[in-house]
Amino acid sequence: MANVEDLAELRKGGFGYRGRVGYLSPGIVDETLSAQFYRMAPPGVTMVRISLGLQDVTVGDVESALTRGEAAARELGKYKPDCIVFGGSPTVAVAGIGSDKSIVEMVERESGCKAFSAQAVAIEALKLYGVKKLAVATVFPDDVNALVKKFLEHAGFEVRWIEGLNVPYVDHTYVPLQATYELGKRCFEKAGDADALYFAAAPQPCVCNIEPLEEELGTLVISSLQASMWNALKIIGHTTPVERYGRLLRELR
Repeated sequence: MANVEDLAELRKGGFGYRGRVGYLSPGIVDETLSAQFYRMAPPGVTMVRISLGLQDVTVGDVESALTRGEAAARELGKYKPDCIVFGGSPTVAVAGIGSDKSIVEMVERESGCKAFSAQAVAIEALKLYGVKKLAVATVFPDDVNALVKKFLEHAGFEVRWIEGLNVPYVDHTYVPLQATYELGKRCFEKAGDADALYFAAAPQPCVCNIEPLEEELGTLVISSLQASMWNALKIIGHTTPVERYGRLLRELR
């Protein structure tokens, strides 16, 4: 429940009184993305979401969704969010090396808003902590995992292990947190000597597992959505640490 101070701010400035984070999301329907966003978001931070119409995580569907990027960015720009996240690991992995930069440039041009890609800021967060060797947990099939691995390796990481649940996009909402907890733990253990565990895919139900896995595995855990929240909060000028969702947000400054 909001406290008295929050209610006063809500009355004056609306739900997004601290900041409004635009999200250009691949998925046509959303549940787990927004549910996890609002678990981490400080009071007064909202998501302004638009979809690229992705119906499943296949190379063909991702390529089709990317063709709708310009129109979606223009539409999202009408709502004037403080920044825009271009979501999705497959979106930049399928589009190829360097696509994250060209896509962000397109989003900024079409929307008139500052933008960044979720994959790029996850890489930035990992490098901030000196990570070189990665264990990667996804919900993707093997062919998409291969592209994600290639993208991460081009960014300078050694991907020691990558494994996905191979869950159709429509079923992401049914994935229990225990499944992603066990997946993350298994990936890290199979990686052998990884410096960190990375959960690709923002809708993957995992943010509540980040801190428990950090404690059990004794390592840094980064997720795509957590890294996007970290970067968005810095852009809107909110530097108060966020507790319970891992070292990255706990050490926000």
